[in-house]
Amino acid sequence: MKILMIGNNLSVQSGVQRYIQNLLLHIDPKRYQVDLFVAPCPKGQVSSQPSLEARGVNLILGSDNDKQRPWELAGYLRNHHDYDIVHYHINSKVSALSCIVIKMLCPHAKLIVHSHVVYPPLTFGWRVAHLLYQMTADYFLGCGVEAGKFAFGSRINHRNNFSVACNAVNRSVFFPDDQARANIRAQYGITNDERLCGFVGRYNHEKNILFLLDVFSEMYKLDRSWRLLLVGCGVDQEKVDKKIEKLGLQKYVYQAGLQEKVAMYMNAFDLFVLPSEFEASPITLVEAQACGVPCLVSSRVPRDGAVTDLVHFLSLEDSAQRWAQLANRLATGEKHADRWEKLTKSGYELQEAAARMQKLYDKMVRS
Repeated sequence: MKILMIGNNLSVQSGVQRYIQNLLLHIDPKRYQVDLFVAPCPKGQVSSQPSLEARGVNLILGSDNDKQRPWELAGYLRNHHDYDIVHYHINSKVSALSCIVIKMLCPHAKLIVHSHVVYPPLTFGWRVAHLLYQMTADYFLGCGVEAGKFAFGSRINHRNNFSVACNAVNRSVFFPDDQARANIRAQYGITNDERLCGFVGRYNHEKNILFLLDVFSEMYKLDRSWRLLLVGCGVDQEKVDKKIEKLGLQKYVYQAGLQEKVAMYMNAFDLFVLPSEFEASPITLVEAQACGVPCLVSSRVPRDGAVTDLVHFLSLEDSAQRWAQLANRLATGEKHADRWEKLTKSGYELQEAAARMQKLYDKMVRS
């Protein structure tokens, strides 16, 4: 079976690309020949290219210009249209226009559109995109129900050609690991008597990291043993640096930048905090639970990925002090316990998720 998969870029900083990489590393390369049309990895970020190429995935690199890439896709499809399936990980309403091109140039291919996005508010442009996606796609996937409804229409989850493809993670990588915890904490000089709050993600408006710094400031006032470790980077880097300095937290906030071995950092945390303004279904929340870490999460994050007792929600309407008080209670310092029985039953084990995707591909080609 020949599959064209379309993504955004090759950086593993992106939760979507981590999902694509996880999927492609676990589907059968002998049965499924996959070409991945994608932009290169941005400079300074960790790329999934080596692992994907080693697995036999053929990479078709477009430009890093989002506006140019649809034209490049069209140019590619004019000469390469013998695909059985096109699996499109959509990232905007503009992707709906590319779906029209795909159906025109690859009329025999089954088109799967896969939403990983929730970008409120729901504008008129998105409502038009709903119609275009519904006119062109053969099957709809969402990393969660809310991601599907936002991208494809509020009743898409009632259709028999929609399902959730949850952001599954690798059980052999994400699990409670005492040695990883000790190593990371030693690297940053964090003692066993100190409590470590952690964040993994992009520095941007969506992740609400400036509010996280306000919360941490209140946490430190409650308990001077608190430390904060930020893993990631992004457009708000300067704002983050200035906020840390303004709050006088330079000695207590550590910035790790981009890291490939996220599981090691997750294990080091006593508490994972995700105060996002909006999300689709963040893979980091699943990764934290897989490592047995208590999680404090904004109520604007969909509850799809909150499948264990580790996840606790709080409204962004609540004060930073209220967030700090709950954080203080959740981080009990207990040894991280394995939650994989629950995660597996909920569909978040990667090998089983890859097998489900293979069954979908087979079903689509037979239909």
